[in-house]
Amino acid sequence: MKSQTRAWIVFGLLFVFWGTLASGPFSYFAGMVRQLADFLFSHRMFSPGLQAGLIYFFIAVLLTGLLLLSRHRSRIYIAGFCALAGMIHHLILCLRTRQIYEVSLPIAIGLALALLFLLIKPQSPALWLSDAFIISLPVYLLYDGLLSPLFSLLELDRQSFEPLMLIPADSLVFRMQGFLNLPQWTWAILPVVLALAPMIWLTPGRKKG
Repeated sequence: MKSQTRAWIVFGLLFVFWGTLASGPFSYFAGMVRQLADFLFSHRMFSPGLQAGLIYFFIAVLLTGLLLLSRHRSRIYIAGFCALAGMIHHLILCLRTRQIYEVSLPIAIGLALALLFLLIKPQSPALWLSDAFIISLPVYLLYDGLLSPLFSLLELDRQSFEPLMLIPADSLVFRMQGFLNLPQWTWAILPVVLALAPMIWLTPGRKKG
């Protein structure tokens, strides 16, 4: 299977089942990246609109970097690295709160699968799992930057699509109201472009599987 076909299949599955436990390791990874971006750019020297834009660009740059990395031999290690990072982050969270969460088991299973796929000879399972972690980032951008503002604009019930799709109540786009004298709804174009452009241009030409 061509790499771009694999990527778009993964994209479709994650987009539809984003709120389920099956997508837990991947949505958690994307949320972890968002937290890191918040930590880096939520500073008083930046206006709220600029903070939001920088966070979107940070996620897009990481997405681009991972897609470029997936063109090289190290591609089979991407899933293991992302799963391990998510597991460490979640373990720290559990120790701080002294709680076990619903997503805890899926995250552990994701790490176990990533390690297992490194041990077996066929690379196809590792490629699929790596793509799931990578493509969680554009899916997150679309949920935060497109679906959340759209549901607010149309006054739609976010709970109507649960548990398959969890539409966030808050969006970075809301922070961009008046940024560069533009209304917040026009800024929804930014995360859409940042999510889809790397998918279109960088998913072809990678290893088939």
